Amino acid sequence: MAKTNEPEVNNSIFDLGDFVAGKKFGNFEHDFKGIVEKIYEHSLLVLITENDPEDNATVNEYNRRAVVRMSETKILIKTENPAPRETPKDEEEEEDAIPEGIIDEETDKEEEEE
Repeated sequence: MAKTNEPEVNNSIFDLGDFVAGKKFGNFEHDFKGIVEKIYEHSLLVLITENDPEDNATVNEYNRRAVVRMSETKILIKTENPAPRETPKDEEEEEDAIPEGIIDEETDKEEEEE
């Protein structure tokens, strides 16, 4: 089961706001272009901004959004303001680090014995 408490880290080449080209799928007869709204593990939610007039009915049916595979999506224009990417911290370092102002009882006992 997925952990919902931990924020997802974006490890893909895509950022929110990128202008991308998506390949046709399902009822689409032509490729389309749009803006990345959400990034999933292997796919993107794209707000469709440019499409062939023949696909207008499909675009409206999909509420101007489509979920597309990252592997089949090409970045046309990279966003100028990408979201900051978090670097995962090493869990061991977090556990070993003692915040300032907190006394480590084990270290104090060892110093007293010497």
